[in-house]
Amino acid sequence: MRPPTIALAGAVDGGVLRAAGWQVTGALPLTPYDDLADVPSYAGLDDLLADDQLSAVALDGSDPLVARHLPAVLASGRLVLLPGPAPLDPDLLREAREHETEVAVALLQRWEPWALTVAAALQLVGTPVVQATVRGWPRGADAAVELVDLARSWCGDVVSVSAAPAPLPAASLGEGLPVAWSLLHESGATTLVSHEGAPPLVRLSFATARLEAGPLGARWEGGAEIPLLGAPPLQTTEPRPAAPPGTPYGLLASAAALREGVLRGEIATDTWPWPADLGDLQVAGRVLAALRESARAEGPSAVSR
Repeated sequence: MRPPTIALAGAVDGGVLRAAGWQVTGALPLTPYDDLADVPSYAGLDDLLADDQLSAVALDGSDPLVARHLPAVLASGRLVLLPGPAPLDPDLLREAREHETEVAVALLQRWEPWALTVAAALQLVGTPVVQATVRGWPRGADAAVELVDLARSWCGDVVSVSAAPAPLPAASLGEGLPVAWSLLHESGATTLVSHEGAPPLVRLSFATARLEAGPLGARWEGGAEIPLLGAPPLQTTEPRPAAPPGTPYGLLASAAALREGVLRGEIATDTWPWPADLGDLQVAGRVLAALRESARAEGPSAVSR
């Protein structure tokens, strides 16, 4: 059977798509000097959309010149892969969500073994998280989106935020690491975030237990190490080339999940993890906007709905 077809728009590595089982049919160049390697180029967006053999588009949402095409691509009925936590422009996301076409957003951390282990541990505890503390988390908007995505899965939706120099629920973590920002969740739990003290380590406190986890491992406080769960198998069984060196597993898995979505008519959400969607991106964008407002106004900021 012929693999589903996908086009590239912006700085997206076609090798990743091929490794996920896609047939890359062409690319939309942004400038006359773009290097498209061995991929044929479309004359423009209209030419791309006129390709009736095209199932999906991998679109670099971090480039505004590319991101602006998102609503038109979705309106054409093509599925979309966003290979990172962008775009976050609220008006663009609102327009894009008017279309019911599937979008797979490759948020990477939810696919990492330590994050999968935390998700499984939450099911074992069976009681809500009272507080989350995060140390050593990388700086930058992309990393913040990733953490908001994880924190929502641990503690529920975010209703309010604070960012230094605004007053924070705690000035520092137990190790004397300064807290940079915090999230208040609808459950009443708080997430406190410090960028200091790498490598990243998350502590989730429950009524009767505390879990520590990060890329280096996981354990219950006072207990033994918890073996990290392995990455789930890719949702494709056909032979495929190896992914380019350094390809994040979450990107490869999201691309494979979107491919299976073409074949079955929807992206599977019956077994965790699955790719993020535009709704997840929209919520994360609102949280980041509230954090910026909190830092500017030097006070707590509610997250818009």
